[in-house]
Amino acid sequence: MTRREEYVKEYYESCMGEGQVDKEVEAVGLFLADNVKGKVLDCGCGPVPQVWAICMPDATEIAAIDLPQESIDFVKRKLVEKKDWYMKFYPYQKLIESAKGNLSSSYILNQVDKVKTVQQADMTKNIPFEDGHFDTVVSLYSLGVLRNEEELDNAIINMARVLKKGGKLLHVNTDGKNANSILPEYTWRGLPQASEILTPFLEKHGFSSITIKKVPLKDYEGERMYKYDAISLLSAVKS
Repeated sequence: MTRREEYVKEYYESCMGEGQVDKEVEAVGLFLADNVKGKVLDCGCGPVPQVWAICMPDATEIAAIDLPQESIDFVKRKLVEKKDWYMKFYPYQKLIESAKGNLSSSYILNQVDKVKTVQQADMTKNIPFEDGHFDTVVSLYSLGVLRNEEELDNAIINMARVLKKGGKLLHVNTDGKNANSILPEYTWRGLPQASEILTPFLEKHGFSSITIKKVPLKDYEGERMYKYDAISLLSAVKS
């Protein structure tokens, strides 16, 4: 196993692999459940789009892209290894039921089956879908690994292109304190993810109705690969 493959596996197992719902998962999961609809692009998906799919009850179809091929290969393996998911990820279903009401015993597998496309792509260069293809574009932490504002600008241009008019872009930020306690060399060294950095770029490329909700995590004592004190949940609408 290469070092990057080890990172992908450790990230999955540390953050979501056992189906645990901590304060962060609860906040992000309910944010997605409240805002995601229709055709969805998970942009910079890492090894977990099949898990976040459980939190998207109003999605009709999900596509996922990421730059490292190791993440894509990992997700494709997980998509065919899902027979025990109802038991393992039932806490996720209970979370969504708290917002949406009772769901069927087949809900989790049905949601995972909505992940139709998983492919390697660089969101700063090209997102390989037609203009206006998606109702929702989701970026869970991924804009924060970009290296400079030019890459951020390009990524938002590409996200805006594939998003329908009136569609939503959803982004989860950290407070920028992204220390990696398990594999220190994978500590995020990209742009700080402060919302004030993102907002001008979103406005520049035709987004409005930008809302930001901050969720403190400073007192959370659970074990996670990355440590930070807060996250921000950002929603923007393509005008």
